[in-house]
Amino acid sequence: MNRPVFRPAPLALAIALAIGSPLVHAQSAQALLNAPVQLNMAAQPLGQALNDWARQTRIELIAPPALVAGKSAPAISGQLTPRQALDRLLAGSGLVATLDGAAMVIRPISTVSEATLAPVVVAASADRSGTTEGTGSYTTSATGAGTRMDLSLRETPQSVSVIGRQQMEDQNLINLDDVLRQTPGIVADRNDERVTFSSRGFPLNTMIDGVPTLGFNSVAGEASMISTTLYDRLEVIRGAAGLLNGVGSPGGAINLVRKRPTSEFAGHVSGGIGSWSRYSAEVDVGGPINTAGTLRGRFVAARSDGRSFIQNKKRAEDALYGILEADLTPDTVLSVGYEHQKTAIDGANYGQSPLFFSNGTRSTLPRSFNSSAPWSYWDMFSDKLFANLNQRLGNGWELKVDVSYLESERKRASGDLSIYRAIDGQTGASTIDIRENPAKGTNKAVDVHLKGPFSAFGRTHEAVLGANYNHYRYSVDTNSAVAGGVDRRPLNFYELQNFPAPAAFPFPLYTQPGTTIEKAVYASTRLRLTDPLSVILGARATWYTSESSLVDWTAGRRTIYPSSRETGVITPYVGAVFDVSKTFSVYGSYTDIFQPNTARDRNNALLSPQRGQNIELGVKGEHFGGRLNTSAAIFTTRETNLAVQEAGGPLLPDGSIPYRAVQGAKSKGFELTASGELLPGLQVLAGYTYHAKREMDGMLLNPQYPRRLLRMTASYRLPGDWSKLTLGGSVSHQSSIHYDEFNELGRATQGDVTVFGLMARYDINRHLSTSLHIENVGDKHYYNGLGGYNGYTYGNPRNVWLKATYKF
Repeated sequence: MNRPVFRPAPLALAIALAIGSPLVHAQSAQALLNAPVQLNMAAQPLGQALNDWARQTRIELIAPPALVAGKSAPAISGQLTPRQALDRLLAGSGLVATLDGAAMVIRPISTVSEATLAPVVVAASADRSGTTEGTGSYTTSATGAGTRMDLSLRETPQSVSVIGRQQMEDQNLINLDDVLRQTPGIVADRNDERVTFSSRGFPLNTMIDGVPTLGFNSVAGEASMISTTLYDRLEVIRGAAGLLNGVGSPGGAINLVRKRPTSEFAGHVSGGIGSWSRYSAEVDVGGPINTAGTLRGRFVAARSDGRSFIQNKKRAEDALYGILEADLTPDTVLSVGYEHQKTAIDGANYGQSPLFFSNGTRSTLPRSFNSSAPWSYWDMFSDKLFANLNQRLGNGWELKVDVSYLESERKRASGDLSIYRAIDGQTGASTIDIRENPAKGTNKAVDVHLKGPFSAFGRTHEAVLGANYNHYRYSVDTNSAVAGGVDRRPLNFYELQNFPAPAAFPFPLYTQPGTTIEKAVYASTRLRLTDPLSVILGARATWYTSESSLVDWTAGRRTIYPSSRETGVITPYVGAVFDVSKTFSVYGSYTDIFQPNTARDRNNALLSPQRGQNIELGVKGEHFGGRLNTSAAIFTTRETNLAVQEAGGPLLPDGSIPYRAVQGAKSKGFELTASGELLPGLQVLAGYTYHAKREMDGMLLNPQYPRRLLRMTASYRLPGDWSKLTLGGSVSHQSSIHYDEFNELGRATQGDVTVFGLMARYDINRHLSTSLHIENVGDKHYYNGLGGYNGYTYGNPRNVWLKATYKF
């Protein structure tokens, strides 16, 4: 077998030949360039990367050695077209590849005419896998998060942001909370150890690999603690996602896309140390298991541990992920996998820090104040088994089956400062609530869909037909350390950190079980009415049942709450995209809203489902062959049965605030976004959003959420001799917020807040790199949660992470 090399030739050219294959003809080369293949290349000098590209794609490549000398290329892994992979290898180098006969020739961009570049631009959008790992990009080539069809961002008639593997590594985004605080248009409001995510004033649903899940519909599961280590990317749909989510929130949905096995052996190990005695470690390895490569696997393990800036608080996180992928036939791929995640928090907070003392003066507590006793703990566990089957049926049609089973559990006990009751700022006289509050949940999910192209009226169109099923069962317990009722004692809150722990919690107070079942069928089609105009029509029919009850063990009584039942609720979806030019498109979309409430009223009964309509209009741009995507959108949402906190009402048995249903709520606003390579070597994800949500009488709803948001992250790989160094940072700005205290002690207000982050990475060689990450560079004091439990939480002070990564 011939071994390819990359070395100077007599005419100062270097030629890399595919292993054991003759030179291909020009027509064959063009076809090979546009056919997706599995590629796997490490970050390395550009010359070596080009040699790897030629060997793996079996396409001839010619380049003057002087052009590539001293330049580096990023790692690439995934299903890509050879042309797109080559464009990414050359990004930021000042070079471009053009097809000359049967060979790809590397030339300086300045010497290539626009006409010559055109074929590269067209072909770069051919990849539809959407994989971001190894691309070095802050955008993606395709997403099916909103429609189930593999469309580019420009072809999708909704607002979508993608946070890929490269950005998560550059910004050290460890969990879902970290990611969504960097995502355009998303508000992450911390209640305690839980975080509420919202877009345009409405909460977000969660999907995994495009399949809706109910696994976070109770306190047994907490989405914000999800580790990003297991995922290639996060796709965030802003605006109603009712086509795939029959319980689709008008705010949108988060879709977590798992990492997949690679076709060649690859992986990395990394470790880091950070402020507050934190450390992290990670191993990620995958590749073929048998000689033929028809059985592939991947294993990921990660751990982080350390203290917090909050007094007596520690947090440890573990994540394990394993997946096997087998080619049962050339057209049949079966994947099976397992996920395990654990988050253990000592000194955990339930509730928030108080905003006011009983005399109406503002509290002036230190940023490190902990509103719970040091023996308090909050441990979250989740174990998930999943399998999916991909069957290619011919003529471009594909059948996909996804099944999963999730078990989640919360173990929690605490002594918490009650901030719904009077607190004397001078004497410290206050109340402590002591309880054990475990919860369990299981979720069974199945999704089956068929998609592919069809011809009609002389054009090729696309269609999707599918069905899914979710069965979620949960139970939440409240136990006391004393007989007869809630364990509530007087406290000097200045001595809270010395309060002793109960020996046990032997007395059950309440058990709250519940079951939610959702069944749905959905269908959509993308019709190419003309060359520039495509229309997406779809609908989803949903059958929904939610039942719950409350067992009061002290009184010896069981209360069964009215069930929520919906039969065959139709959620229509209409979207249209018109290509104004090769770069820009205008779009519009409409969808109905059907969202069963998880909020409860003062009688502890579930509110009726939310219903409404969402309309969005916008302009999208795709630049530099898809390496940069831009968008501008205006939107309006109308909704009934919106859940809003009911001030002054009695607290619920679990200590939370009751809600009331608002009729005729309306949200409207606009947003601007950009993602991808703005200049050679400069990757950005940026967005500005304005929204306001009001009741029918014009009263502003959720004033504790900012109405204006600016999110921007960027990284720049320096050119030439400095190409081993990458610099970057982030900016997060939000407008002023306020909250009226539950007991009417006063209004808490926070003005505009801007927080900066910085990062630097140095590639010591093709395998080893080090990075430095600084959060909140200016050490800004700000709330990252306000009013969730009648108080506040502080955002992280300035802190530093130093990490090292070895790739193989």
